[in-house]
Amino acid sequence: MAEVEAVARGLAELDEDDLTAQLGAVSQYVEANPEEVSVNSIEDIPVPRGAFDDLFKAGLNVFTSISPKAYNVLCSPIGGKGELAAELDKLMSAKTTEAAAKMTGLLTPVLVGSLGLPQSVAVVVGSLIVKKAAKGTSDYVCENWKANLSSAASSAESPHATESSANG
Repeated sequence: MAEVEAVARGLAELDEDDLTAQLGAVSQYVEANPEEVSVNSIEDIPVPRGAFDDLFKAGLNVFTSISPKAYNVLCSPIGGKGELAAELDKLMSAKTTEAAAKMTGLLTPVLVGSLGLPQSVAVVVGSLIVKKAAKGTSDYVCENWKANLSSAASSAESPHATESSANG
């Protein structure tokens, strides 16, 4: 888990769009080279500026299909909403990069075990879930995550939906 947290600290430095594009790059790389990708190699997978929009869309497609499933595992009554959710809530209230990395470290094995994601994809998805949940108004991960489920689907139309609507 320390390895995942170390990578998650680096991913926490990315903004949401860059993290989404990174998810697109990692998921495409994993699909093409499944045996070569480790958690440590995530930072070595480039996101070329010329391909940013395509990778962003690919990452958004991956995230919008995985996020509701992960939410159901972690936050629904069937999923339990137990000790893990309580620990995530406690860490989220800290609002530090270190706490975000620990949250990703806790989410990653759940995403791997419950959804069958490769660890390299799961750590990026976990980082994106944490980043989106941290933007919410609640101190509860599941409440913020639920609020983001519908907005993630609606932003699939444009890689920079907030920028384009602000510009005109």
